[in-house]
Amino acid sequence: MLRSIVYGPDGTVEQDVTEDRLRQALASQESLVWVDIEGPEDAEIELLLELFELHPLTVEDCILPNVRPKLEQFDKYVFVILQSLGRAENGKLHPIELDICMGANFLVTVRTERMKCLDADWSRVSKRSPICTRGADFLFYAITDSIINSYFPVLDEVETRVDALESRLLSGSVQETLKELFSVYDDLVILRRVVAPHREILARINRREDIPLLKPATAAYFRDIYDHLLRISDLVDTCRETTTMLLEAHGTIVSNRLNEIMKTMTALATLAMPIVIVTGVYGMNFGEHPWLPTWLMNAFSAMMLTAVPGMFWYFRKYKWL
Repeated sequence: MLRSIVYGPDGTVEQDVTEDRLRQALASQESLVWVDIEGPEDAEIELLLELFELHPLTVEDCILPNVRPKLEQFDKYVFVILQSLGRAENGKLHPIELDICMGANFLVTVRTERMKCLDADWSRVSKRSPICTRGADFLFYAITDSIINSYFPVLDEVETRVDALESRLLSGSVQETLKELFSVYDDLVILRRVVAPHREILARINRREDIPLLKPATAAYFRDIYDHLLRISDLVDTCRETTTMLLEAHGTIVSNRLNEIMKTMTALATLAMPIVIVTGVYGMNFGEHPWLPTWLMNAFSAMMLTAVPGMFWYFRKYKWL
C-alpha cells in the first residue's frame, strides 16, 4: 500500500498524487514530498529505484525486515532504520521496523505493518501542520520523536507490572508469579534490544557526522530526543535490575517454603516413629519375646507412647507443625 503527500511552496497539501505529479514535485526544491509504503510490492519497489533513485542495497534493506537500526549516508539521501514497538495477538512485545530515506526535498518511509505513531504524524501533515514548512529534515525529526516517545507507554506498562509483582511475590501463586516474571523480563530484553542501537544513531546525528542534509537548527532538536532516549535506557536498566532481584527473591522464597515443608514432614515422621516401633514390637508372631520379659516390653512401649505428646508440644512451640 502506497500513500503520498505533496506539500507545495504555496502551502497547499495534495494527497495520493500520481507518479507524474511526484516527479514534478521532486524537481522543485521548494516542494516537499512524503511517500509512505506499507508492505512494498514490485511496482512500489520500481518507484523507489527509478523515481527516488535509491541504491539497490537500500531497497533490499527496505524489502527484508528485521535489520538492526542503523544510519547510512548516500550521495542524495540519508538512509535510517528505526524501530517502534507493538504487541502481537498473543500479547508478546515485538519490534516494528521503519525504514526512512531523507533527501533534500523528500522523505520515504517503508514499513511492514501499521504504526500508530506514524499514522499520527501523517494526520498532522495532511492537516497542513507547520512541520512541512521547515523541510524534510524537520519532518524526519518529527517522525523520530514520535517513535522514541512511543516507548514511554510500553515502559510505563512494564513498570506497573513490575510494581505489581513486588506486591504479589510473597502472597501470589508460585507458578503464576514465576510465569509473569519471565514475561516481564522478556519484554525488558526486547526493550533494551530496541533502545540500545538508537543511542548510537542519535549520537551520530547530534554530532552531524557526514549528514549535510541535516540543518544545524534541526540538529538541536535531536539533542532533546537523545535526552529522552537516555532516560528510557536508564528506566529499562532499572526495571531489569528490579526484575532480576525479584527472580532471585522468588528462588529464595521457594527454597524457604521447601525447607518449611521438609521440617513439617520430618516432624510428622518423628511423631509417627514411636507408634511404628510399638506396633512393630506387638505385631511379632510369638507370644513372649525369647530374651526380653513382657513387663520390660510393656514399659518400653509406654515410654515411647508418652513421648509423643511432648514431641508434639516441642514441634508446635518451634513452629515445625
